[in-house]
Amino acid sequence: MDRKTLRKSLAVVATMAAVAGAALGARARTEPAAPAPTLTVHTIEPFALARLLSQSPPDVVVIALDDAHHALAGAVPASMFGASDDALVAAAPKARSIVLAAKDPVREDRVARKLIAAGRSVSVLAGGIDKWDKVMDADPPAPADTAGADAWSEYRADVALRRYFGDASAAPPPVAAPRPVVAPSGPAEPKKHEGC
Repeated sequence: MDRKTLRKSLAVVATMAAVAGAALGARARTEPAAPAPTLTVHTIEPFALARLLSQSPPDVVVIALDDAHHALAGAVPASMFGASDDALVAAAPKARSIVLAAKDPVREDRVARKLIAAGRSVSVLAGGIDKWDKVMDADPPAPADTAGADAWSEYRADVALRRYFGDASAAPPPVAAPRPVVAPSGPAEPKKHEGC
């Protein structure tokens, strides 16, 4: 083989290798990267948390990162787990679901994400302690007069929880459910008297 033929052969092989490498490299870049695991923080509404605290389930612990105006009766202060958020993450119970309540939503979210990354099941109080205090300041609105029995039952339960966790002495009297209208029946037939 002469030099000229060898040079052409090597150029062709090099070109084919470059094209193949570019094609494989482009394909590798266009495939989406594996998504990073998402750390979804679940929220719990104030009345749902009040129901949870009133039931005292053994598999759930509510940790109050800050103090509330209306006490979270049954919640554990974060200071019981350590002086810092990192100490809380390290000492938090592993076999129980955790609900966090804090005034600062950024801190609440940061601690929740650290706990989730550590393998804990975590929820946070929606709106934080500020929303808790606002909800516990006044009774919930009464359902419409046409609402069913379930709506009125839930309303009564929410009022009871609000008075337990809020200031019961300042609460207005509860709204009573409307009485169902009973249609009058037709005229009664006279009873036959049995004689003596």
